[in-house]
Amino acid sequence: MLGTALVVGVLVLRPETNATAEPTSVKVQTVAVTRGDLTDQVRAQGTLAYSRPRDLGTSLTGVVTGSTKVGVVVAAGDELFRVDDVPVFLMHGVLPAWRGFESEMSDGADVTQLETNLAALGFFALEPDDEFTSTTLAAVKAWQESVSLEPSGAIEFGRIVFTPADVRIHALKVPVGAPAGPEVITVTGASKDVRAFIEPADRGLAEAGSKTTIELPDGVRTKGTVKVVGAPVERDGANGPTLKVPVTITLNKPKAAATYDNVAVTVLLTQTMERDVLLVPVAALLAQTGGGFAVEVSTGTRAPRVVPIELGAFANGLVAVTGGELAEGDTVVVAK
Repeated sequence: MLGTALVVGVLVLRPETNATAEPTSVKVQTVAVTRGDLTDQVRAQGTLAYSRPRDLGTSLTGVVTGSTKVGVVVAAGDELFRVDDVPVFLMHGVLPAWRGFESEMSDGADVTQLETNLAALGFFALEPDDEFTSTTLAAVKAWQESVSLEPSGAIEFGRIVFTPADVRIHALKVPVGAPAGPEVITVTGASKDVRAFIEPADRGLAEAGSKTTIELPDGVRTKGTVKVVGAPVERDGANGPTLKVPVTITLNKPKAAATYDNVAVTVLLTQTMERDVLLVPVAALLAQTGGGFAVEVSTGTRAPRVVPIELGAFANGLVAVTGGELAEGDTVVVAK
C-alpha cells in the first residue's frame, strides 16, 4: 500500500537553470484524468489443494480388505472402506462416534445425528431427537437391509464414522491385509481451497466473504472468496521467523482448477481506498514552493497551466484528487 511518504521519489520537479547552463530536455506525455474507485492490490503466494487432509479409521477389530478408490467423494451413507469384507460407512455429524447404537441405550446427541442421517437417506420419517425409540430401531433395520448388513437394529461401535461433510479419499493409510485401526485411510475435503499467508499489515484486504482473484499456473485468472482468516502465526522467512496471517479462499468456479492439485498460485487481494474520485498518475505531481502539489494541464497549442490540487490516498501508481480546479477528461502532463 503506497503512502504519501513514497511520493517524493516520483515527483516531477522543474530543474533550476542559469545563463550558462544548457536547457534540460524532459520527455513528457499527456494522460487523461479519469473518475473511478482507487483500489490497492496485494499479491500473495498460495497453494491450491484439497482442503483439510486427515486420517479416518475404526474401532472395529479385523483386517482391512478394501477401500473406496482414491479420488472418489464419499457422501453420507456411502462406504469408506471394508473390515473383514464388511463396509464401514460415512455419516454426517460434528460429534465423533464414541459408542454403538442399540435399543434401550441412553439418550444423546449422537442418536440425534444418527436419526438425522437416516431421515436424509429416507428411512426415518419423524423429527430427529436424542432418544433411540422403536421408530429408530425400525429405521436402522431398513437401512441395514439396504446396504446388505444383518438387519439386527443394532450398529456396533466403529461401523459408522461421523464427519461434518462429504470427504474425498486421498490415500489408503494401511495396506489391504493389515489390521484395522484408528488410521485406515487419509481423506480431504471434497473441494479444493487456496491457502495463503499475508502480512499482518494487509489484514484489512482479507475479510471473510471478500472477493479475490486467483492466478493459476497457466496464467489464467479465476475468482475466489475469502472463507476463513486465521490468527497470525510464525512462518520461516529469509531473515528468520516472521508473523503471517493465514487466509483460506474457496474458488467460485471449481472447474477452472479441475486439472490442478497441490500447486502454487498467486492470490490478488484488492481493497477500495477511495470511491468515485478523480484519479491522476503519481508521476504527474509537481511539488510546489512553500508546500502543496499541482499538475500541469495541457491546453492544446498554448503552454500548460499549473493547477494546484489536494491529494487523497495513493495506490498502484495513482493518487486520488480531493480538491482543486481539475475535471474528468482534462489531460495532465506526465514525465516519461
